[in-house]
Amino acid sequence: MNPRKPLFFAMAVAALAALAPSFPSQAQSTVDDQQQLLAQLQSDRRAVVLKSMALDDAQVAAFTPVYDAYQAERKKLADRAVALIDTYASNYDSMSDDAAKGILKDWLAIRDDENQLTRDYAKRMAKVLPSVKVLRFVQIENKIDALLRIPAVRTIPLAQ
Repeated sequence: MNPRKPLFFAMAVAALAALAPSFPSQAQSTVDDQQQLLAQLQSDRRAVVLKSMALDDAQVAAFTPVYDAYQAERKKLADRAVALIDTYASNYDSMSDDAAKGILKDWLAIRDDENQLTRDYAKRMAKVLPSVKVLRFVQIENKIDALLRIPAVRTIPLAQ
C-alpha cells in the first residue's frame, strides 16, 4: 500500500467534512462529524506522521525522539495561540487600537516562533534523516496544521 494514502485520505475526508457544513442541506451531525474527525486527527497525529513518513526501523528509532520533542515545543506554541484567541474574544466587542496592536504583535510573534521551531527541528532531523524525508516531514506537518486550523478560520470573526 502507498504510504501516502492514509494521510491524503484523512486530509481529504477532513477537508470535505470542513466544507460540508457550509451547505444548507447538511445536518448538525456533519458538524459533529467534522469536530470528531479533527479531534481524532490531532490525537493520532504522531501515528499519521509516522505512517506517512514511510521510514525504515532505524529511521523510526532516530526520528521519534526528535519528533516527540518537536511536538512538546509545538504544544507550548499552541497554548500561546489559545490564550491569544481568548484575549481576542474578550476584546472583540470593544477592541481598542492598543489591544489590536498587542494582539497583532503577539500573533506575528507566534507565527515567527512556529517558523523558527520548524527551522530548528528540520536541522535536527537532517542529522538523523535524509533531506527528502525532512522535507516530507515539513510537508506533512504543514498539511495537518492547515486542516486543524480550519475550524478557527471558520469561526473566529474578523475584527470590527
